[in-house]
Amino acid sequence: MIVVTGGAGFIGSALVAKLNGEGIKDIIVVDSLGHEQKWQNLNGKKFYDYYHKSRFLNLIEEDALDFNVDCVVHMGACSTTTATDAEYVMSNNYAYTKVIADWALDNGARFIYASSAATYGDGSLGYEDTESIVSSLKPLNLYGFSKNAFDICACDTKAIEHMVGLKFFNVYGP
Repeated sequence: MIVVTGGAGFIGSALVAKLNGEGIKDIIVVDSLGHEQKWQNLNGKKFYDYYHKSRFLNLIEEDALDFNVDCVVHMGACSTTTATDAEYVMSNNYAYTKVIADWALDNGARFIYASSAATYGDGSLGYEDTESIVSSLKPLNLYGFSKNAFDICACDTKAIEHMVGLKFFNVYGP
């Protein structure tokens, strides 16, 4: 079973489509569909179940999932680079990621997460991903800060040695 958080988003739904193309349908999509048209990204995709992000968080905090998870691909986040509600962004992007990462590692599931190129800030330290510079990066917005905070935590605790972080640059197109 593969859990894809943010599975109804742009990148998450593309990942679900790719997994489907590989014949994989044992997928749990985790997201918050809200009042947007995001649900349309799941049209035609095959998955085992859908969980609202709050319900999924509650289930893992209570260790109450009734299925085994092989891999968590954590694409879910508030990705609005103009967001100003720091409590929400840090709760959604940093704290949520920490809980899911800890759960995955404690339960033997692979953990792959979306960081962001926004963590690089103005680029003055380059765009090379070495653990030695992560804590020196100075993101230019709250979104980048929240993503970098988790990257720093993962490096400081050495958890990064057991997971994969992907730094996405802005994307455009289908």
